Amino acid sequence: MPKPITIREVAADAGVGTATVSRVLNEPWRVNPQTIERVKQSIQKLGYKPNFRARLLAHGNSGMICFLLSNRPFAHAVHGQVLQGAAEQAELIGIQIVYACCTYDADTQPSDIRLPQLLAARGLIDGVILAGTNYANIVEAMEQLELPYVVFGTNLINDDKPAPRSAVYVDEQEGSRRATEHLLALGHRQIVFIGDTSLPWYRRRYQGYCDAMREANLLPLPPVGKDGADAVRMGERSARELLCRGDEFTALVAGSDRAAHGAIGALREYGLKVPEQISIVGFDDDEIASLEEPPLTTVRVPADQVGAKCVQILNEAIRLGRSTQEKVCLPVELVVRQSTSIPKTQTINALYTDERSRI
Repeated sequence: MPKPITIREVAADAGVGTATVSRVLNEPWRVNPQTIERVKQSIQKLGYKPNFRARLLAHGNSGMICFLLSNRPFAHAVHGQVLQGAAEQAELIGIQIVYACCTYDADTQPSDIRLPQLLAARGLIDGVILAGTNYANIVEAMEQLELPYVVFGTNLINDDKPAPRSAVYVDEQEGSRRATEHLLALGHRQIVFIGDTSLPWYRRRYQGYCDAMREANLLPLPPVGKDGADAVRMGERSARELLCRGDEFTALVAGSDRAAHGAIGALREYGLKVPEQISIVGFDDDEIASLEEPPLTTVRVPADQVGAKCVQILNEAIRLGRSTQEKVCLPVELVVRQSTSIPKTQTINALYTDERSRI
């Protein structure tokens, strides 16, 4: 059997001390990003595996955290990427992730939420990543269990309740602002936002659209979209509604890639081409975006980084023996593909006048 790689060998390969390698594994927030990357490369090159058993004895915990997906199908690509990023970070620092799911209502009493049994068994799980669509009551349930936790805050419906102690967000408002600015820079002025603003993530994205429109001295138009839980159908219905009302528009800012996909399908039904006649921007950069026809200009959410950051926050909380108070907002990126172009001079009404009788 080959001799296991030691932390000293990793340190020597990376040109750092063993204490620095230990900090990268356990307290990465104390190490500069360049050093973290160098140590990670050495770990991967040498195939170093942390001594899991020794870590458990040293820290007095189970070495397991739970990725709890609530009120969402796992088919959603963003949450899959969050889990992947969390799993990679967990493996790097020598802890294990177990997956569980939970379904509950917003008005369920925290003590009545049917959490997975592994969370109720004290000592089995050291902390929880709350992903999926969550409400304030499950945060209260975590407080009652006295388990360290961190929330993927983008999909938290919190209303007027106190913010969770620890959460990782992405800068949705800034991302939507950049998407709208991209359309404005191409020359679009009649831009409509698609999204159900009764849901907080669409509301934040609509605010970014409004910011960009106002900065361009343009009046933001009311959002279009209902029943946002089914984003594809929302996008389809929204595009049809705009066409049926006879609204003038040359571009759409969709609150998600799935909503953009639905809107593109509806536009195509009525003989309208993207981007030749209508430009459209999505949000998320999920698996649909690059496979769309044409490939979708969108806002990329760093979902894997969200997962990794959740694990880092939890690892610190577990080490301290209590939930930390840390809120992190990660930047997003505009990815320009082929679904946007300069607007045509002909109005949209003129383009589909002959088709309107079909609506």
